[in-house]
Amino acid sequence: MNKFVKKNMMLLIVSGITLIVALILAYMAVREHSAMQDYIRETDTLKNQIKDLIKQKPAPVEGNLDRIKNDTQKYKNKFKEIRVLFGMPLYPAMSKFAKDMGSNFEEFQAKFATFWESNKASGVTRDQVYRMFKNSYNNPEKWDKAIQDFTVEAQKCTSELIDENNVDEILLSGLGLERNLSGSKVKCDAFMRGIRWKLLDLYTADKDKKIEFGPTASSFSFDSKSLPDKEAIPFIVKCWTAVDDLAKRIAGSGITYLESFEKESLAGRVVGNYTFYRFTIIVQGDLNSIRKLIDILYKAYSERRIYIVRGISLAKVNDDAERLIMEAERTLYAGKINLDENPELKPAQSPADGPPDAQKQKEKEQRLQEQKKKDKADEDPEKNIPYYQRSTYGKVIIGTDKQCRAVIDLDYVVYTALDLKG
Repeated sequence: MNKFVKKNMMLLIVSGITLIVALILAYMAVREHSAMQDYIRETDTLKNQIKDLIKQKPAPVEGNLDRIKNDTQKYKNKFKEIRVLFGMPLYPAMSKFAKDMGSNFEEFQAKFATFWESNKASGVTRDQVYRMFKNSYNNPEKWDKAIQDFTVEAQKCTSELIDENNVDEILLSGLGLERNLSGSKVKCDAFMRGIRWKLLDLYTADKDKKIEFGPTASSFSFDSKSLPDKEAIPFIVKCWTAVDDLAKRIAGSGITYLESFEKESLAGRVVGNYTFYRFTIIVQGDLNSIRKLIDILYKAYSERRIYIVRGISLAKVNDDAERLIMEAERTLYAGKINLDENPELKPAQSPADGPPDAQKQKEKEQRLQEQKKKDKADEDPEKNIPYYQRSTYGKVIIGTDKQCRAVIDLDYVVYTALDLKG
């Protein structure tokens, strides 16, 4: 053995080193294989995450960026379509006018807004700017034809009579300039009275479906006894636009009584690019007419009016059950104080009172006799018949009166971003 070792010392040394290297390499191979398996698992996890991301809509990959941009532009265009629904009833009339002038409303309004900002100045009236803008088209016949078409369309959305005296100012309001009625208190008063009288005629036109008013409802929350303040005129015109439309929708619902019509404020509540005009109305009618009113308000968007019903409470006008209870209580009470049937309840006459007046006593007896005859006439002829054989058996006595009273809080919403200053 020793000889073998001595003779093969070098071989054994090389073999030992080779074995050690082989073990080291085997260890390293196992470790690298384990690391490779970890990398494989991580890769699979990333693949699954990528698949999940691709399934999302829209997939956040470069190929979808164009689609995202296109969708964004579509949303912007849709916003332009939707915004004209918010308190812009003149939009169809303005669109017709712009079309007659060879444009569309958006382009025409933007052109006027630019012209207005460039030409408004201290000492220059809006009428002067309007005439300058009109003359810039250098086609009075075309303009007059467009004005005629505008008048026809605009008249459909207001109770105010539109004629040559106010059509230019109404056109300017459609372009973004608030109406001020030339700052005239008298014109403003005439404006309010004209619309109010039209509404009153509408409410009383049909005798069979005439709508009654509460003590102050016919004024539609405006004081008609005094002239308005000059500073309030633009706000009055805007608010009456909402009042006019709301009152007409109430009239078309079938309600029978407008108990109250109140506004929260004249100027409304501004939130961003929108103004909210809050109204509280109290109406009476059957449940179907109240439902119809709410439905009419919600569908007003088709005519570019937006109403938001914030709250509604309903109650019966007449409670049949309560009425029956009260009648029963009155009957019982009357029976308790019937002095003819309960002589012991008659007060004793004091000797100091002296003898009763003969004439008064006679009148009292006559009244008692008349009351007895009336009670006998009113007595149910079927009183002594079993209840199940009476003609009224099975008749509904509770719930026959369908009149309801509704208190409705609502907002009329107007988009104001296109309004021009000055």
